[in-house]
Amino acid sequence: MSVTCKACGQTWPRDPALEVECPKCFSPIGSPCKRPSGHGCDVHRERDQRALDEGKLQRCSAAAQKPPPSDQADLFSSGARS
Repeated sequence: MSVTCKACGQTWPRDPALEVECPKCFSPIGSPCKRPSGHGCDVHRERDQRALDEGKLQRCSAAAQKPPPSDQADLFSSGARS
């Protein structure tokens, strides 16, 4: 599951947020986040923040110069996760 920053174009082979456990849904390292129903969901913001705090991810300087879309406060500047 690769991820690409739409602001700068940097691509990671695996979402850096998956390098830490999710503090919201407790998905382990390497596993995607889950809703309480057990169905998959996007990576929780809290997991992105933990990846930042632990140095697994760095804020994109290009994304910092753009305001995030009003419906998305994504650290990847509305980056595409695939």
